[in-house]
Amino acid sequence: MEKIKKDVFSKELEAQIEKVLKMGEDIHSNIKRKKNNIKMFIDEYQKLYEKSRIWEKNTWFGIPMWKLPFDAFVIQELIVEIRPQYIIETGTGHGGSAMFYAAICELLGEGGVISIDIDGSKRNSNKWGNFQWEDRITFLHGGSTNPLTIKEIYKATGWNDLERRYYGNGGLVILDSWHTKEHVLKEMELYSEFVDVDSYMIVEDTHVNGHPVPWEYGEGPHEAVDEWLKKHKNWEIDFKCEKHLMTFNPNGYLKRIEGGE
Repeated sequence: MEKIKKDVFSKELEAQIEKVLKMGEDIHSNIKRKKNNIKMFIDEYQKLYEKSRIWEKNTWFGIPMWKLPFDAFVIQELIVEIRPQYIIETGTGHGGSAMFYAAICELLGEGGVISIDIDGSKRNSNKWGNFQWEDRITFLHGGSTNPLTIKEIYKATGWNDLERRYYGNGGLVILDSWHTKEHVLKEMELYSEFVDVDSYMIVEDTHVNGHPVPWEYGEGPHEAVDEWLKKHKNWEIDFKCEKHLMTFNPNGYLKRIEGGE
């Protein structure tokens, strides 16, 4: 009789365990399904946002600033956290983003912006106000990978051209010019050396070419980042910068965690 009771108890226990395990599997499946649904919704919204070109309507003090507001806010947080001596931006455009970075520097009482563009026509077409933080911006006219441009950046940042090292605090680099994979990789090679340990190189618009935004020009910034990280183990993606779930720069917030190349 005792053995029969034990067998019945064991079967009931096994049934309960199986029931709990099944509940766990269902919960995990539901969570995974919900996460997939949320990602799908965000991706579709981002495609619509891009297709509608809403970002072209964003401004900073009246100057067009072609940034996703989520990303602009994250970059502001990084500037405050790092307190960089300089912020290097490739791709000036209308100049709104350079103005935005400079305004943050002005509020902090330190730092400056070096903004590079091969075409200054968009910036020159704007009516600039008399903002005191304009003095913190240095605009350079030239190709971002042109050796002459790089020499000008050395001078502006206090780098020693021969010893290949800077004097002072480190910098924050934001790459937002031509978005082919080859060009972005070249920029990453040239500009990564301006970034100190614990600072960032932000590769913008990694959302194109199916990440999730469609693009017809082949491999772009996202693929450049993928290739870069295979060879540069002293850099890592900082996913906390994607906390708002939607970003134009997925996998693009790169933090230098060690020295070296």
